[in-house]
Amino acid sequence: KYLLNPHSSFHVRGLVRELNEEINAVRRELINLEEAGILKSKKDKNMVVYTLDNKSPYISNLRTLFFKNSKLGQKILARVKDMDGLKALVVTESFLNGESKSDSDIDMLFLGDCKVREVKDVISELEKDLDKELRATSMKQEDFEFAKKKKDQVVTNLLSQDLIQVYGELNDLP
Repeated sequence: KYLLNPHSSFHVRGLVRELNEEINAVRRELINLEEAGILKSKKDKNMVVYTLDNKSPYISNLRTLFFKNSKLGQKILARVKDMDGLKALVVTESFLNGESKSDSDIDMLFLGDCKVREVKDVISELEKDLDKELRATSMKQEDFEFAKKKKDQVVTNLLSQDLIQVYGELNDLP
């Protein structure tokens, strides 16, 4: 629930109703997640609400793991796993929540020496699967580095969002 809604707050009773679980089990798990540094809590009137602690070093990895194991993540991985030259693929927060903040938002970045035709084919297949138009871009590593250095609007906007690593290594992305 929290990984799908990273900027939302939930209280115990609301989660109990929504998840159809026992209140003590939900409360115990919320406390465990808070002690692990994944959630943080605060008093709001007469109830305690919990949110993701976005400063936690675990959140990015958990969201990536969760997304890769989702139906959508599995579809994307199946489509890109055999692409020649693909170094990394990321999806953006705007793709996950379906809300674009600006016209320069993109949904996906294909990083590497990919063939344009292959990228177009993958995007077309995913658009059919999702029944929506995707905004994606493909860049070679050196082009990406140049765009970062020149503060290209698309790349700057991309890096300002939460990113989910779907494929490859992104150690040098930000």
